[in-house]
Amino acid sequence: MAVFYQTLDWNVPRLRGPDSILRQNPGLGIRPVADVGTTLVRLNKAKPASFQHHVDNLEGFLTFYENEMQQADTGVIIDCESIQEMRREEDYDKACRFDLRQLGDDCVKQQGYGLEDGQPCILLKINKIYDWIPELYTNDTVPDEIRANWAENYVTVQCEGENPADKDNIGPLLYYPPNGFHIKYFPFRNQQGYRSPLVFVRFDEPKTGVIIMVTCKIYARNIYHDINEKAGQVHFELLVD
Repeated sequence: MAVFYQTLDWNVPRLRGPDSILRQNPGLGIRPVADVGTTLVRLNKAKPASFQHHVDNLEGFLTFYENEMQQADTGVIIDCESIQEMRREEDYDKACRFDLRQLGDDCVKQQGYGLEDGQPCILLKINKIYDWIPELYTNDTVPDEIRANWAENYVTVQCEGENPADKDNIGPLLYYPPNGFHIKYFPFRNQQGYRSPLVFVRFDEPKTGVIIMVTCKIYARNIYHDINEKAGQVHFELLVD
């Protein structure tokens, strides 16, 4: 038994690929996290106390991206700002620093992440799967439904209202970064200091006083969507009073 434990690599999961729980198909997580037992994100822009817990939730999560390891030149975190495509395989053992400035100026703490203006910013994060690399679409293969949001070297993200009424009520959406999740942040291999890439979606003019059913999906050739398995997508409701 002792010999067995000595041969294990604790940084590598024992079950990988189709044998793993996630089956090599990522899901999406969101912040702020709604109250336990509900997927409703609700706020009243006239009552800051109604959304302060959302502000605290976002701030607490983003602090994880501002710690000393992310800022310092530790040798395990590399600056990938100049990288425009897939990284070299020999660099996979190091994590790319995710610069929060990529999330733009409209979804920042100083503006209450848009909540105080009734233009909430919802943070999206791809769930980590060990050694998974997105197989990206090309200009010739990208589906028509996401072509407007698609860009080369990115996992496309697209949010929309689920029903006709939701589509009417959701209003215009803005994404930060505008093109989605860059491929240079993959694969995840338990690298020291690794942080998942993030995207903010800003609901610019949601209709007030109605619950809006929202689905956000990520797109690549090796991502499938299944609402029951929460595969490749996330569902939540938004209510701005």
